[in-house]
Amino acid sequence: MTKIALVSHGLTDPALIDDDLPLLVDALAAAGLPARVVLWTDRAVAWEDFDLVIIRSPWDYPADAAAFLDWLERVASVSQVLNAPDLIRWNIDKVYLRDIAAVSNVPLVPTTFCTTIDEVAAAVAALNSDRLVIKPSVSAGSQNTGLFDAGDPAALSLAEHILAIGKTVMVQPAIDGVQERGEHALLFFNGRFSHAISKGPLLAVGGGLRGGVYVEEIARVDPGPIELGVGTALIDAVAEVLTGRGLTASDALPLYARIDVVDDPGRGPLVLEAELFEPSLFLGSHPDAVANFVAAVRQRILSTSDQPA
Repeated sequence: MTKIALVSHGLTDPALIDDDLPLLVDALAAAGLPARVVLWTDRAVAWEDFDLVIIRSPWDYPADAAAFLDWLERVASVSQVLNAPDLIRWNIDKVYLRDIAAVSNVPLVPTTFCTTIDEVAAAVAALNSDRLVIKPSVSAGSQNTGLFDAGDPAALSLAEHILAIGKTVMVQPAIDGVQERGEHALLFFNGRFSHAISKGPLLAVGGGLRGGVYVEEIARVDPGPIELGVGTALIDAVAEVLTGRGLTASDALPLYARIDVVDDPGRGPLVLEAELFEPSLFLGSHPDAVANFVAAVRQRILSTSDQPA
């Protein structure tokens, strides 16, 4: 019988509860796939006891990304890990967007990556936008992410902080309409579209979060054909990049992927990012979502084993 670990975090912030986990535990058990939630930081866990380790919500990893990647390598030496470790290493830093742009015409939110404050200042000055977003290329939960009016010195102050903690700064134009309509998240399991949700705007102008706390306003949504086509093209581009880097077709295919898309009035849907190793899956938002995920897990198990799951 396949034993599954669902990897999460040890943070106690109520806003960081992974609501997907109890749904997954129950649904996997009902499918004959017993699963247990475990913390990646728990040194008592015998990872070799699990046949499959699914990375779900290790949302405390940005505090020590190097330790997380070391842990990932150790676990992968004794168990199968999904998404694949090499895929995660690539996706953990949003500079992966450069690779996507190099192999495809998938429309992306324009992004400049900066490693010095002079580069940040130049990128900000070059923007043709009334507002901009500053954030680190390695982060989770909108940490150290700010929305600013053009010319606000607080944007450079946030960039200086990001550089001081050893991270790369991303400079992006704020997309018109996001403050009113938010963004869409398209969920794909084994490369097949499952469901989508809308997320209300999070960022307050001037830096920080609306209301001072991280609260996601989630609603089910049905993407239009153009938006769905953009998400599907992004999944194909990921496979092209990763197989080009030497990954097998199986490892290059995410068990789960969340493609975050924003709507630009002039350009249409733009990909904000592709979350391929620790996104919320919003499984409670659609009646078929949990079953779709379980079916994807079963498919992956069957594809790597001679024994039925």
